[in-house]
Amino acid sequence: MNRSTLIFGLLIVCGAAYLASKIFAPLPVAQPSTRVPTAPRPVPAPPVVRPRPAPVVAPVVAKQPEVRTVLETRFNELREEGRVIRDSLMKSEPKANQAYDNVGRSPDYQALVNRRRFLEGTWGQAGDAEKQAIVDEVNAIRQQTVGMVLAELSRLNTQPATQPNTTAPQTQRSNAAPPPAPPPPIIYM
Repeated sequence: MNRSTLIFGLLIVCGAAYLASKIFAPLPVAQPSTRVPTAPRPVPAPPVVRPRPAPVVAPVVAKQPEVRTVLETRFNELREEGRVIRDSLMKSEPKANQAYDNVGRSPDYQALVNRRRFLEGTWGQAGDAEKQAIVDEVNAIRQQTVGMVLAELSRLNTQPATQPNTTAPQTQRSNAAPPPAPPPPIIYM
């Protein structure tokens, strides 16, 4: 037998003996315990009656989540109403694109749109009182911008249609290709 086999075998025998000693060792016997008399428990003091808060406080706390959801819903509705108004004007009025384009160049309109975007950006960090003020201001801005667009639309509708060029001969107009359609305008709301 070679030396490494002998050492390996000896290790296995030692390990088996150690396991056998742990498995077949007698269990420790618990010492009998004597019962020690304990002191009687003290009688608890009668509970102190504390006045209850007024019932008016509880409904105010309960309404906070409702106020938040109402404000969130109204804020989202305002944003959606602006889109719906714009879409319905585009479908119903032929000069709506031109009206939005003309109003979009106005510095007053651009200032209102920038203010609305700023308010929408601060919405997430605002408290409940600030959110109510933001909803009110966004509503006022939407009404002002829609009013500006409607005023421009009525101004465009009252203008006379542009007169065709009467100095050109009739034959040239019929042979000429129609002018290309202008690109769709960028709509700011």
